[in-house]
Parts: sequence; C-alpha cells; structure tokens
Amino acid sequence: MNFHVVQKDRYVDDLRPEDIQLLEDGKPQKLAVFEGPRTGRRTPVEILLLFDASLSVMNIGLLDPFAIKETLLDGIGGHVSVAVYAFANRWKRFVKPTREISQLKSALTGVFDFTHAGTRLYESIISTARDAAESGGNASRLMVVFSDGFATTKMPPRDAARMAAFYGVSLYPVVLGHQRVLRQAMGGGGGGPMGQRGIPDANTLNRQANARDKEMQIQEFADLGGLTGGRSFDPPVVNSVIVREIMRAVAVQVQMQYVAGYYPISAGEKRTHHTQVKLVRKDAGRLRGGVRTVLH
Repeated sequence: MNFHVVQKDRYVDDLRPEDIQLLEDGKPQKLAVFEGPRTGRRTPVEILLLFDASLSVMNIGLLDPFAIKETLLDGIGGHVSVAVYAFANRWKRFVKPTREISQLKSALTGVFDFTHAGTRLYESIISTARDAAESGGNASRLMVVFSDGFATTKMPPRDAARMAAFYGVSLYPVVLGHQRVLRQAMGGGGGGPMGQRGIPDANTLNRQANARDKEMQIQEFADLGGLTGGRSFDPPVVNSVIVREIMRAVAVQVQMQYVAGYYPISAGEKRTHHTQVKLVRKDAGRLRGGVRTVLH
C-alpha cells in the first residue's frame, strides 16, 4: 500500500506507524511493514516509464527531449530502478527495471524506432501495470505516462485507473504538447472568419468543437493521477529542462512516499478484497493514495 500525506502545500515526512490504520474490507489489520521518508528504505521502488510512440506524438517531435537520456536517473535515489515501455497500436517492454544507463539508452533508442499508427493508450497502461506486477518481487511501483492523451480506442480511462490501482501502481500522466495540439485543432491559432453579425461560420464552429473534444480527452488523461494516488504534469512546453524537472518531481514523490503492508489471511477460494490506509492522527494532513483492491 503506497501513499503520501500532504498538509497545505508540503509533504508530511514525520508520520509514525501508530498514526495510521490498515483496513481490509473495513476490518483493522496488523501492520507488518511501515516505511517512510525518515525510516530508511527496504522495499525497492520501480519507476515505469511508458511512452506514447504513436504518429500523433512522434510526427511533431513531442518525444525529442528524451534524446538526453542521462536525465532519467537524476536524483531518484539508490533504491530506485527504471523500466521503459512504449505503445502505439502495439505495446512493448524495452527494458525491465534497471539502473544501468547503457540499458536505458538502448531502450529509448528502441522507443523512437517503435513508431507506428494507432494509440491504445489505456490498454497499454493496464498492460504495463500487469507486466510489472507479474514480474514478481515486493516492490513499490509508479508509472509515468508520456502522451498527448488521444486514444484511438473506446476503453474508458477510469478502467485503466481501476486496473492500475488493482496492480498497486500509481499513475503520473505527463501531457505532451497541450497548447500546440489545441492550436492545431483550432486551425493554427486564430478564431477563423466570422459570419454576419459576428456569428462564427461553420468551419470555425467545427474547429471549436474539435478543440473542446481534444481538451476533454486531455483532461481525462490528466485525471488518472488523482484517481490512483499519483499526480499529473501539464507543462506549457516539453524540452530537456522540463523533462529533468519532471523526473526530479517524481523523485520527490518517491522520497516522500510511505509504504505500509500487512499479511493477509486467506480462507478458502480466492476473492477480491478492498484495502485502504486511514489516518488515525486527524491533524496529520490529507491522504493521497492508500486504496487498493487485492486478490487472495
């Protein structure tokens, strides 16, 4: 169970085991694992980088800043490893969690060569979370998803959030090229010609409707962060400096993350259970994450 505690605009780093309670189906559980910013780390952390390699992203160079590959490990800590995945209409893992820069460079080169049509965005988020969970090992996992947010399939975004939570993976969407995409949707940035009495003509109305639709898709993508205990990033531009800042922000998330766990007691046939972390100390702050569906 991964979670953060926030008070006003800062992360709370002094939580103690007695400040929380673990519940399974509403019943308190005995705390077996508790790690936080001040306790030291034993549970490894895996950052899953998922890149949108579809033509809508690659044709306008939205992934070009990732050519500076060394930034991927900047300041994330010695207990953290990074995996690289990509998708368009197909999905692929390029490297399992590693700290070897040479392997990450090779993986990112593979991402750029993977470009093709289609955007199975939400299916790929589920595939990545499942693949990481099925690799075994007791690890705390978060997924950073770089995409423009425009899926070409009909899967509801909330289904991806639900399955990521099931696999214990927090999502960190990074919106690529937001303003640039909206300018293109509006036909280059202008409002277009107006009809009589200042009423927009049909072409302008179509462009406005297109821009509203894209804005809604972007928002649904960005909302995945809050739905899974993560956060979203929507930078005005994406360059090597911004990429470095995003990775450092993710590093802070890792450093301020709490991990709590218990030993579940299985009885008979496996079934799903609702688990959650609750704050016992009411003045501690606001909880982010700490909710999961588990199977045992």
